Amino acid sequence: MKTDPSIIFSEKNQESCANEIISTLKNEDLPQSSFKVDFNLSKGKMISGEDHNTVLSFDTKENTSLREVIEYICEAENIDKEDIESFESFRKGLIQRLSEETNKNDLRIIIQEKIFTNTPKELIPINVLEIKDIEISDLPEVDYVLVVKKMAPANYQGSSISDDLFQEHHDTSEDFNDIIKRKKDSGDERYRYVDSAEKRKTFFEITIPIYADYSLKEIKNKDVDSKNSN
Repeated sequence: MKTDPSIIFSEKNQESCANEIISTLKNEDLPQSSFKVDFNLSKGKMISGEDHNTVLSFDTKENTSLREVIEYICEAENIDKEDIESFESFRKGLIQRLSEETNKNDLRIIIQEKIFTNTPKELIPINVLEIKDIEISDLPEVDYVLVVKKMAPANYQGSSISDDLFQEHHDTSEDFNDIIKRKKDSGDERYRYVDSAEKRKTFFEITIPIYADYSLKEIKNKDVDSKNSN
């Protein structure tokens, strides 16, 4: 592993990290939670809203430049002002590289293909795309939320079991759904209407907030135009 900050935070490593980001988002089989959008349209045009409306996220792989950056940050001792400034400079430089037209065009295509899968690209051209930030951090011990699915009758007021599930999982390392089955089989009334539990990943090592213009392009119907001209 590279341990010299002048190498970790170098312009060469910036370029490697930018290439890894584009390659990972484009080629890896990432979960849908890696691609999030939240925006509003009025008559096909974007309505101004938050600073960013799109978030692209993923975890790094071993033996990559991005992983080396995270490992250095996590393992560095006695971090001083110079280290912080070097990291911030590296982050800003990485944002600038991702903002280069070639990379922006790659990100535009990635969003079109990964998020708007069944929509013709020409309908959402994404003429404006701005990289707002890039967050690089280690994962917390639990990088997901637990969604508990219940099949309860109307007006049923059951107690929350999430804390109990997490404690059981911590104590036994059992799968959450195995815990649910065991609890139901033992007659635990709290689990009577619990159907299953699903882990949804919510934290990632790399997070990229983006502002994108998802205004629809007006596509004229040639057949209609032809008839109207006759």
